[in-house]
Amino acid sequence: MLSFKNVSEVKGFISDHEIDFVNFFLGDIDGRLRSVSIPAETFSEKIMERGIGFDASNFGFAEVDRSDKVLKPDLNYAFRDPVDDEHRVLCFFCNMLEVDSSARFTQDLRHLVPKTLDILEAEGIADAAKVGVELEFHVIDQLFSVRTPREQSFRVETSEMVSPPGGEELYRIAPKRGYFRAEPNDHLFSIRSEIVSVYRALGLDVKYHHHEVGSSQAEIEFNLSPIEEMADGTVLAKMLAHRIANKRDKIITFLPKLFSEEPGNGMHVHHFLTKGGINVFHDDDGLYHLSRTALQYIAGILDHAPSLLALTNPTTNSYRRLVPGYEAPVKAVFAEGNRSAAIRIPGYVKDAAERRFEFRTIDATCNPYMAFAGIMLAGLDGIRRKLDPTEEGFGPYEKNLYELPEGELARIRSFPESLGEALDALETDREYLTRDGVFPDYLLDEWIATKRKDIEDMRVVPHPWEVARYYDI
Repeated sequence: MLSFKNVSEVKGFISDHEIDFVNFFLGDIDGRLRSVSIPAETFSEKIMERGIGFDASNFGFAEVDRSDKVLKPDLNYAFRDPVDDEHRVLCFFCNMLEVDSSARFTQDLRHLVPKTLDILEAEGIADAAKVGVELEFHVIDQLFSVRTPREQSFRVETSEMVSPPGGEELYRIAPKRGYFRAEPNDHLFSIRSEIVSVYRALGLDVKYHHHEVGSSQAEIEFNLSPIEEMADGTVLAKMLAHRIANKRDKIITFLPKLFSEEPGNGMHVHHFLTKGGINVFHDDDGLYHLSRTALQYIAGILDHAPSLLALTNPTTNSYRRLVPGYEAPVKAVFAEGNRSAAIRIPGYVKDAAERRFEFRTIDATCNPYMAFAGIMLAGLDGIRRKLDPTEEGFGPYEKNLYELPEGELARIRSFPESLGEALDALETDREYLTRDGVFPDYLLDEWIATKRKDIEDMRVVPHPWEVARYYDI
């Protein structure tokens, strides 16, 4: 990444590198990046002083009659566009400001994580947080989606899936047999490598990449990084992956559930807090070597999980992944090394400086700014209330939850089974998000309204399964 002290440095960089355009990125309410570009020679002090106007209502924020806002580039977060081969483009992430006061627009999601960190520091709990993100996705050849009065369908074509239309078998991968597969069965090595090379060139710290369990499924895992950097980095990483796939005439999708009989795509998040450079989640004598602070933090996340999932798993498709049997957790439990638990304590971590947990429920359709802030605020509430995860019934459960007897399984708190249930929980359990002014109530109201419209739009569309099941009654 690039960082500039002032406009003069930016103009010098533009001149030295013969930059053609300057691109300004803003995130919308869903977490997609949108942009506006200017000819590079027009970048000036005026842009830094006055900014560039835009319509926030088109981003899912604000109301139409009060939608004029201003963007200003963050000089500390810039990069050369690594994908565009035709033009030399300098890119900036931007902040959203009010027109009249130049105050930070309260629905600018990019400031949610820093505000949460300020609260943790003010209460003496931690002064920094780190996360490591695992991005799972599918790489497919073609996606056909039809919605007309005559037809509602989608079809996926991929070079890896068995039983191709023409019958040809070219080192294809059977269902659930893709984990760590190598070439020639792994058809995705080249595109994953290109994506990772781009990430590393921009300073995104990649740990490794590999083929995932499903056919045409991949994973790129990032090393532990400051949470505010990884919030920006996750949004950027998704956008770059889409663009690289498009250049190769491929499609990358982070949809939690694309294939009905294959594992879905999660976005597991490894997480811990530090204070003065010391990991506050570590305790030599604690359960799984976790401190009381860490256990209370975990309890807070699991206690608020029904409402938190409205932020971490915010699409109707998210809940098609959260079903038993496909490595996606559906119960509010924690344990060491248990991949059926919502919160897993990695058993392979021996370094006290990296003592952490992994939240396995979240998926990449979330807006990382909202999801990461929500996770921290839920954990903070657990610390404030001194919750004990064992006393609250969250475990630890050191067994495969999918194999528990139904009676025992029924006693464990479940996650919402639909987006509607999660939104219902967020309606009534949101004080932990709004208490310190991190999430404005009207932002959550807008989020809920947007997601409820998604549910209603989907509800009225006939489903292929029900047509096949009921047409001849």
